[in-house]
Amino acid sequence: MKEELIEKVIKSRRRMNRFIREGSVESWINLNLTIPQMKCLTYISRHGKTNLSGLAAGIHVTPANVTGIIDRLVDQGYVARIPDSADRRVMWLGVTEKGESTLSNLREGRSGKMRELLECLSDNELSIVSQAFDILAGAVSKVKESDDKND
Repeated sequence: MKEELIEKVIKSRRRMNRFIREGSVESWINLNLTIPQMKCLTYISRHGKTNLSGLAAGIHVTPANVTGIIDRLVDQGYVARIPDSADRRVMWLGVTEKGESTLSNLREGRSGKMRELLECLSDNELSIVSQAFDILAGAVSKVKESDDKND
C-alpha cells in the first residue's frame, strides 16, 4: 500500500513538473544559453563568488572544461571576472546584474506556473496542499540531517 502511494505521488509530481517546466523551457531557450552555461551561472549565483577550480569541483568537471564556458558567459555579460584585492594572481567569478536578472526571470516564470496551478484549487484543497508541502519540507530536513550524520 505504501509503495503504491509513493508511486502515485511521484507520478503526480512528474505531471506537475512538466506543466511548470513548459513555460520556463521557452524562456530558457530564448536566452541562447547552453545547459553547461546555465549550470555554471546557477552554481555561481547560489554559492557566491568562486574561482574556476571551485566552480569545476562544484559541478563535477575539470577546470579546463569550465574555462571556455566562463569565457562565453563573460562575453555575454552574465558573469564577471573579479580580481582578488589581496592576491592579483587570483581571479574570482561573480554573477553580474544581467546574470542575476536572467536567473530571477526564470525563477519567476516557474513560480508563475505554480501559482497558476494553485489558483485552480478551492480553499480547502489549497490548505491540504499547503499541509502536504509542510510535511515534505520536514522530511527534507530529516533526510538532510541523516545525510550530514553519514558524511
